[in-house]
Amino acid sequence: MVAAMRRELVAVAALTVGGVVSAGLLAMTAPSRGTVEVWSAARSLPAGTQLTADSIGIVNVNVGAASSLLFTRDEMDQLAGLRAAHDLVNGQLIQRSDVTAPSAPTDRRLVFVPIKDTPPAGPGSKVDLLVIGGSPDSPTVQIFALGVEVGSTAPGGLILMVPSQQAGAFVFAGAVMNLAAVVAEPGARGGAELPVSTADQAIQIASQS
Repeated sequence: MVAAMRRELVAVAALTVGGVVSAGLLAMTAPSRGTVEVWSAARSLPAGTQLTADSIGIVNVNVGAASSLLFTRDEMDQLAGLRAAHDLVNGQLIQRSDVTAPSAPTDRRLVFVPIKDTPPAGPGSKVDLLVIGGSPDSPTVQIFALGVEVGSTAPGGLILMVPSQQAGAFVFAGAVMNLAAVVAEPGARGGAELPVSTADQAIQIASQS
């Protein structure tokens, strides 16, 4: 009985790791109407650990719209074989941004990048970053990075997940470049934005179907 009670409360004790886990996902797990069964870490898992049946478990949570960020019971096939993108603590609800493909690098870093007028982008979203440069009389738009994963949002910008070797470039860009973010739809192909340096170019590109 004690073990069962402990399992029911395990998600309540989930801790924020790397600033990625939202406090809104630390939900009460007592079964009630409106709850959903999702996967959580059954023990503490170091970054890079492959997820297996004995390392994850099901808990009942009531997180409302945030359930789309989690893996539900019937998504076990999607979760199996993935690796922890960073350290996960015992009982932590597993978000889509907490896991990565077996072949993906595990040395990712969280970098805050200031972006004006940030479009809606939840954890796990992919964004293309464009640089607005040039002069007021001759502005330009260039590609900075494509398909960057969002760890979370923050006032005035995004917290992005990037490989450690790229972290310095993103810090530099955030400090000195005027960046704009374009959010990719889930499942969309890789970004194919084109650089723009004249009004005629912008009109021509925008008119393409």
